[in-house]
Amino acid sequence: MTAYALKWSDGEAVVLSTAAVLADCQFNLPSGPFRPFARAPWMGTVTDPQIIGHLRELGGDFACVPFGAGPVHPTGPPQWADLITDPPLLPIHGPAGDAEWQLVEHTPSSVTLTLSYPEDSIVRRLERTVYGSDGEPLLCSQLKIFSRAAGSISVGLHPILRLPDRPGRLQLSAEFDFGLVHPRHANAVGAMEFSRLDAVPIGGRAIDLSHVPVGLANVSVQLCGMRGPLRATFLDEAASVELDWDRDILPSLQIWCTDRGIEGPPWNGAYRGIGVEPIASAFDLNTALSARSNPINERGIATAVALIPEEPLVIEHSIRASVGRQGLG
Repeated sequence: MTAYALKWSDGEAVVLSTAAVLADCQFNLPSGPFRPFARAPWMGTVTDPQIIGHLRELGGDFACVPFGAGPVHPTGPPQWADLITDPPLLPIHGPAGDAEWQLVEHTPSSVTLTLSYPEDSIVRRLERTVYGSDGEPLLCSQLKIFSRAAGSISVGLHPILRLPDRPGRLQLSAEFDFGLVHPRHANAVGAMEFSRLDAVPIGGRAIDLSHVPVGLANVSVQLCGMRGPLRATFLDEAASVELDWDRDILPSLQIWCTDRGIEGPPWNGAYRGIGVEPIASAFDLNTALSARSNPINERGIATAVALIPEEPLVIEHSIRASVGRQGLG
């Protein structure tokens, strides 16, 4: 594994060759240094090759091609459980989230890495560039997907923000067409749909997911038809980030929040973070489910991207930091 340091006028970051993970990032705001991304306490200590690359080095952002894995057994209401017929994909989130990427170019403020895919994959090669935007507290990323043949595949980006210690002190703001609770949170007759982040139906009650942490070990929802960026404000630090991306390609946002809710190595009940993940996917289910008819794309929200061999698919996303107002929310 190789670490590539980036530095620009308003920040610094580290990107790893393993899974092309953004391992660390600091924005230099007028109020002081600001580190919004989660960082696993075990980073740099796990050598077991059986543990997937992005989990060995679980940092703040990486790409997922395809996006998803899928449960071993059908779960959730019938409209979802009846579709969960394929075994989980390995490695989860595809080779992008596991393998060692190769260096293309490294400058003081940017790095470009590439990864070739197995010959039986529709994907031929990926190229990921991460760079700081000089003159502003902005970290940008570009993902290029080169394909071997025409077809569809689920794709996602995987930024992970850190969770504050105090309940409700990370405020999330997003506009979307409709939201759905992950099938694993809904029983056979459970409500799944919601229209506001402050009223998400989980466990027979309305959860305020606009202010996290919420006191639950694990929460996962999909905001379908995103109408703008996601804004996340760390209320006790007077600092915010805005996540922006190509919503015409990745129309949804999966919010995955775990608060010491995952056991087993390398997690061991220690990890806290909230994934804010732009996706063209049906949750993080098997990519085969996302590429065929399902309850999300039947409502006009794409759950896969179309690839053609003639030209790469280019997906941009960025994280902009700013000074917020302390104590709101």
